[in-house]
Amino acid sequence: MDLTKIERMDLLIRTNATGNPSDFARRMGMSSRSLFNYINFMKSSLNAPIEYSSTMQSYYYREKGVIKLGWFPDSINLNNSKI
Repeated sequence: MDLTKIERMDLLIRTNATGNPSDFARRMGMSSRSLFNYINFMKSSLNAPIEYSSTMQSYYYREKGVIKLGWFPDSINLNNSKI
């Protein structure tokens, strides 16, 4: 999985700017099958509450949140951060 793609997908999903699955795959520069693989990974491994609205023609999150990927030093108090 390409972390850059996951971060971009997260941004598009949070802003309800994905379009339908074909448009989303095209925006991401990947096949529809790859898009679905990424979405399934985000749902199963990252616990992302991704849904699709046929009315909005966009993917969205059932609840507010953001995917943060990266390494954070111990000096950061993750319990009090907005991560």
